Amino acid sequence: MLAGMLAATVAGAEVTRRDAIEAQTASALASADYAERHCPSLRLGQDTLDKNLREIKGTLAGLRATESYAEQVAALRSIEQSHGRAMVCVVLPKAHGGYGRGIVTVR
Repeated sequence: MLAGMLAATVAGAEVTRRDAIEAQTASALASADYAERHCPSLRLGQDTLDKNLREIKGTLAGLRATESYAEQVAALRSIEQSHGRAMVCVVLPKAHGGYGRGIVTVR
């Protein structure tokens, strides 16, 4: 019984870790997509993105279909409307921590 509980705990921790990687990477990808279109001084940190995709066995399309991606797109639109595009471009490289760190970088 103890072994079963331990296995369930480990499996639950792995799902939680995967979920965190997916959510944080999707959010950072939304920022990277914004930067690609609007911020010439920023670039995609492809190595970090690829590492995270391998870790979760995910795809770019899959990340773009997540709630985390959609929420970040909405947040970026709101910030752009209230503070302007230049402000968004200034904060994006520092906006993501955890698994999203390094996905949007300065050229």
